[in-house]
Amino acid sequence: MRYWYYKANLISMQRFFLKCAQHAKRIEDAHERIQMMQQLADATEWSCKDFSRFGHPMSIAEFKSEYDTSLYAVEPTCTDVILYPQMYYIQLLENERWIYHGLFGDTHFSHHLLESVEEYLYMDILKSEKTPT
Repeated sequence: MRYWYYKANLISMQRFFLKCAQHAKRIEDAHERIQMMQQLADATEWSCKDFSRFGHPMSIAEFKSEYDTSLYAVEPTCTDVILYPQMYYIQLLENERWIYHGLFGDTHFSHHLLESVEEYLYMDILKSEKTPT
């Protein structure tokens, strides 16, 4: 049983980082960033930190000016956003809690520690990437 769980997570994260690298190439992201994603796609072990280092913090005003927020579940009290590869994002609310909504509104998690929300998001990616897209 343990082997199958490991194998599923291996494929999940390889698929995720490969899609990230392909997207980064299409948008002509920095060469170093693309290279890091490709290296992670070739890896066999990851941690939440491997994912979270690609987070890009921005104010809610900047987020709204760059993205169509009608596609996202932006909280009314959101002040800042951290955007991750594949359009995953975490919001910082006025009450200093971090919140994550799944891409399809099917998951929701909030906590006062960013690391806890990033860990939840990382696990959500593991689950979602098990299904081929």
